Amino acid sequence: ENILNKKLSNEEKELIYSYVGGKPVLIIKVINKMRTEELDEILNFMLNDTKQRLKYLLEDIREENEELYKEIIKALSLFKENHEVEDITIDKKVREFLVKRNILFLDTIKGVIKPQSFLIWNAIKILI
Repeated sequence: ENILNKKLSNEEKELIYSYVGGKPVLIIKVINKMRTEELDEILNFMLNDTKQRLKYLLEDIREENEELYKEIIKALSLFKENHEVEDITIDKKVREFLVKRNILFLDTIKGVIKPQSFLIWNAIKILI
């Protein structure tokens, strides 16, 4: 909670959560960077980095297999409005591909699939 003798405000906590969610490793990364950088700059950098990596992955897929690309875009578009969907709403081949690429996380116990992180979810909402 304390960073260089400064307590995080509720607004800062909410902003961090809106970008990275509850992933401890990402929260720690943000807090450590706050020692030398502004919070907005850190979060924008992290989102832009994630967005660019997703964009380049999609570009590579499109060049290799246009049909798979269309299926992936269709699957990712499900997350524009929802953070998680029932696992079988996404074709098995696409689901496995996106899970292996750490874009989506499959919770086999609950039978749901969702973006691997809030950063990826935010990137999907921007790109798709």
